[in-house]
Amino acid sequence: MIYIERAEYFIPSEEQPLPDVKFVPMLTRRRLSQLSKMVVYVNAAISKDQSPCKVTFASQYGEISQQLKISQALLDTGNVSPAHFSLSVFNASIANATILEKNTAGYSAVFSGKAAFREGLKDCVAALKAGSETERVFIFADEKIPETYAPVAGTPYPNAVCALALRLTTDASKGGRELDETPLEGNFETAAEEAIAFIKQRLG
Repeated sequence: MIYIERAEYFIPSEEQPLPDVKFVPMLTRRRLSQLSKMVVYVNAAISKDQSPCKVTFASQYGEISQQLKISQALLDTGNVSPAHFSLSVFNASIANATILEKNTAGYSAVFSGKAAFREGLKDCVAALKAGSETERVFIFADEKIPETYAPVAGTPYPNAVCALALRLTTDASKGGRELDETPLEGNFETAAEEAIAFIKQRLG
C-alpha cells in the first residue's frame, strides 16, 4: 500500500497570484519564475522537519516563460546568458527547490505532455513499489503559458495553473490516507487540469 503522508498545493487566484516564498533569500527569489516559486513553496511545506528523500517532478510545459525569454534574447541579440539558460531548462524549478532544501537524495523529471501528471505519479509510485525506498516526494506544477504562445498552445487560454506536492510512503505507521490509484473522473485538456481534479477529488 502507498500512503499520502503529507500534501500541499497552490492554485493561483486574483487575490494571491503567487505563493509566499519570503523564506527564500531575496537575490534567489527575484530570479524565480512563477513555476519555480510554486514548486519551491509546495516542496518546502511538505519537507519541513522531514528527512530528505528522492523526488519525482512532472510538468507539461516546464519553465516555458523562461524559455520564451531565451528565444527572445536569441532573436534580439543572438546570444544567451549562461545564467538565464540555467533557469530555463525543464528541471530548473525542482533543482531550485532541492538546493534550497539541501536535499541531495536526487530527483527525476518526467515530461509526458498532457499526461504528465498521471505518468509522473506512476513513476513515483513505481519507485516505492519496487521496494528500494520507503518514502518519495511527487511534485507536479505548471505555470501560465505566455500570451505569445496562446495561438499555438493547443489548449484553452489562459491555461490551468497549479502546483501539488505529495510525500508518499509505504509505512502505514506514518499515518495519512491511502493513495487512491484509480483513474480520476473527467476529461482533461491539460495535465494541470488533471492535477486540480486530483486535489478536489482526492484531497478535498
